[in-house]
Amino acid sequence: MGEIITSESNHVVLSPTSRIRDAAPARAIPVPSADPKSSLLMEYVQVLRRHWMAILSCAVAGCVVALALSLLQRPLYRTRASVDIEGLNGDFMNMRAVARTDGSTAEPNEVKQQTEIKLLQSDTLIDSTIQSLLAQGESVTPTNSDVLQRTAQRLHVPGHSQLRFEDVVRDTSKRVKVKPLGMTRLVELSCESTRPDIAARFCNQMIREFETEDIETRAEEAQKTSAWLTRQLADVKAKAEESQRKLQAAVGGNGLMLSQETSSTGEERLRELQEELVKAQADRMQREANIAVAHTAAIDSLPGVQDSPTYRQYETRLAELRGKLAEIVPPLTEQNPKVIHLRSQIQEAEEGLAASRSSSTSRESSELTAAQHRENLLRAAYNAQLATVSTDLQKAAQVSLLRRELESEQQLYQTMLQRAKEAGFASAMQGSTVRIVDPARPSLNPASPNRTADGAAGFALAGVLGAGMFLYRDRTRRVFRLPGETQALLQVQELGVIPHATRTTVAGTRPSYGLVPSLRTADTAMPQVGEAVALTRWEDRSSITAEAYRSTGFSLLLADAQKKSKVYAVSSASDGEGKTTVVSNLGVALSRTRLRILLIDGDLRKPRLHASFGMRMDFGLRNLLRGEIDVTEAAPGSLYRQTPIHNLSIIPAGGGSEDSVELLHSPNVEKLLNRLRTEFDIILVDTPPMLHMADARVLAVRCDGGILVVRAHETDVDQAQAARDIFDSDGIPIVGTILNSFTPTREGLRDYYKSYERYQGDEDGSKVAAA
Repeated sequence: MGEIITSESNHVVLSPTSRIRDAAPARAIPVPSADPKSSLLMEYVQVLRRHWMAILSCAVAGCVVALALSLLQRPLYRTRASVDIEGLNGDFMNMRAVARTDGSTAEPNEVKQQTEIKLLQSDTLIDSTIQSLLAQGESVTPTNSDVLQRTAQRLHVPGHSQLRFEDVVRDTSKRVKVKPLGMTRLVELSCESTRPDIAARFCNQMIREFETEDIETRAEEAQKTSAWLTRQLADVKAKAEESQRKLQAAVGGNGLMLSQETSSTGEERLRELQEELVKAQADRMQREANIAVAHTAAIDSLPGVQDSPTYRQYETRLAELRGKLAEIVPPLTEQNPKVIHLRSQIQEAEEGLAASRSSSTSRESSELTAAQHRENLLRAAYNAQLATVSTDLQKAAQVSLLRRELESEQQLYQTMLQRAKEAGFASAMQGSTVRIVDPARPSLNPASPNRTADGAAGFALAGVLGAGMFLYRDRTRRVFRLPGETQALLQVQELGVIPHATRTTVAGTRPSYGLVPSLRTADTAMPQVGEAVALTRWEDRSSITAEAYRSTGFSLLLADAQKKSKVYAVSSASDGEGKTTVVSNLGVALSRTRLRILLIDGDLRKPRLHASFGMRMDFGLRNLLRGEIDVTEAAPGSLYRQTPIHNLSIIPAGGGSEDSVELLHSPNVEKLLNRLRTEFDIILVDTPPMLHMADARVLAVRCDGGILVVRAHETDVDQAQAARDIFDSDGIPIVGTILNSFTPTREGLRDYYKSYERYQGDEDGSKVAAA
């Protein structure tokens, strides 16, 4: 019986037991995501799931706008034609030799194909196509298969009137596109026009004009080449005859012919003289060197002196005499006859040696003179032979040049004569290089605007923009959305989560996730006094709303189990967050615990609590605070009114126009609350919003604690934190918060209450089986 139950609203409560006051209040502890990126992604997914209907509406609106815009556009029909542009066979009839230009052999295939594409897109070709079509006239009946376009023309919608033939043709010329088809020679030509027949005609006529222009251009070039070659033949022939005359004059006209053998003999003689001249120059330079050495060095070092036998004989004799003289002197003196005789012999040998040296020097001078004379003679003979050979070579070169010139001009004449004949054949036998693979045919359906693609694009773009707008709004707007966020952001216990009620759950039917309406609010019709509106609602056991209020009431019971009587001020940060509805339903839920519950309408500025139970407001809190009744001496039951719900009483706001602040500062407030504590177990005081009025603060300081009501998707986090700070600054303990009007479907949580529905269905089935 004391087990812990975790409800679908992400807060923890305890099941009712007899030991309520021994239990500790439960707190919802948010579990942080382990992966921030995954958490952010899941947040984005939740935002998209929450606003999927609005995003879908934006996408549908974008699709409608795109279709509307496409209907305002004039439809364009596109036709295509494929052309094979073949290369010219330059070897046929040797046409390559007579063509002045031939890019097909010198350029790569890609360059040639791009060149042909640019030629197809040239203004000259487009202008000639326009002129040809205008000259042909409108040969077919205008056709238009677009129903909307025909309807717009019949209704004379601006911008959809029938255009003139000339205007359509000129407009079509601006929408011509040419592109290659893959790795082939094929080229695709496409045209767009407001009329499909003109688009096809323009495409086909453009190809015919291109083919005609190609043939005419090449024929004209061949004719110009042939005419130019014919004119040049006469000039070449005249030059050949002139060269013949010059050759005859060069050889003298007597048959004198210079042969290669004659030239070779003179050159051989010239080479021999050159070799002899070089040798004579070397001999002369050698002898000049010997003479120069004789003047500067010892004469004994001359080669001629060293090689003379007489010189060697005197030199040997002189050495022997000097050796003998050295042997006897000393001890003999110079006056000794042997010494005197040896010295005379030495003198004779020296004189003979000197005479030999003089003879060698004279001989060297004579030989030098002879070498110089021979060199001069060889130089003169070489110069004479060089002059003769040069004259012969010049004359032979001139004759050879004239011969080659004559041969060249004769060969040129023959070649040009042949090319002139070939050019004439080529100009007469021209073939087309353009072959139409697929001619253009009128299209039945317009290519633009593509309403399907436009609608899809508008749908996608508007959907993306809508999703981005909602993502931005949800990321920048800090409001409470999910259970547990109030505890995580306000650091205050979350007592419960009240789902948003949209329709009633009828007993015996499948319960809905929309839940039942909570209780009567100010905008509902005022029921009769005593009508058990709340009782009727709370008897429906299938109501998830009722279960949520029961769970919230039980959390409130556990919030402070030590006090016997509890007085709570229920408030909100701003208006419209449903605190009066929460107070009414929470009072009903608490009354089922057999506790005495009292609801006080402390919102004297805008009282609505009495309307929830169908009561009049002629007597209430204002009357008690004014002192119309002595709250300390009044009889039990005279200060409040019993509702149709058992154990639930109410004190309406009462009648009067006094200032609410003055009444709330009356000492009767404390007296009234002290008196009511003795008669009730729990007292809930419905107070005005806190941020802009002081009424809630004045009442809350006299209560045991405060309860802050926040509305899902509406209450700003900063405002709620400001209200919490006011409670803290005033020393008012905050018992907890209640998240009101939580809508799981807005968060993409369609199965949020599915476990409850399944459990409730099993319970109903068990009851039926038991019956």
